[in-house]
Amino acid sequence: MGYPVLVLAYHKVDSKRELGVTSISPSKFEKQISFLSKNGYVSISPLSLFDQIKNDKSVLITFDDGYEGVYKYAYPILKRFGFTATIFLTTGYMGNYNKWDASPGPRFKHLSWQQVKEMSDDGIYFGSHGVRHLFLTKHKDKDIEYELKASKEAIEDKIGEPVTLFSYPYGDYNKRIIEFVKKFGYKLAFSLRPELLSDGCLVYNYNLPRIAIYCIDGMGAFKAKIGEAKRSSIYIQRLKNQIINRCSYAGVIFENFKL
Repeated sequence: MGYPVLVLAYHKVDSKRELGVTSISPSKFEKQISFLSKNGYVSISPLSLFDQIKNDKSVLITFDDGYEGVYKYAYPILKRFGFTATIFLTTGYMGNYNKWDASPGPRFKHLSWQQVKEMSDDGIYFGSHGVRHLFLTKHKDKDIEYELKASKEAIEDKIGEPVTLFSYPYGDYNKRIIEFVKKFGYKLAFSLRPELLSDGCLVYNYNLPRIAIYCIDGMGAFKAKIGEAKRSSIYIQRLKNQIINRCSYAGVIFENFKL
């Protein structure tokens, strides 16, 4: 692959605030994308990860869950700066609100299929994030098969393109889940391990790391997370991401109650 690749993971870009940490304002998102553009970062497609990356500032921008705010706010900003992105869809909630979320609110609406098709035709990439946004490692084989197969088929039917990308809900996976991901024809699967994606990572394509960006990240934290700061600052910011990832497992209780 050549140089390490920066893979960013976003969730919500919205003017509406939430009680959690995954929603960032459109103005903050624009500042981050502007910084990447002005500092020579080149936006790449997920498929190019198979190629020899020759730019030491390649960035893959991803969004989990597939919220409508990505279409309303993030998509126009990305287009303005000439960037593309990959959106992982939770197909059981298309056009509906995120009732799967353990957060007490407010609720956020997911993308409609019409919005997905429009963005897909305009060079935005799509992958699966399951059907119901489950902690996959906590479920039986038949549930995992349904999540991976049904979501893949739904997206392929709507955009008319093969779906070979998967993002683990909550970053939750193990060897058993990886085998199912491979079984259903996914070529790449992304975790939330806060590291740069390097040649060593691509030896095994089903636990690729991403650096998540949250509302608590100011520009200083953002620069540290992407490596544009002192090494000690980078370590602190990535440790922060690990702590936030672990806190997400509190949602298991909500999921069990809901099911």
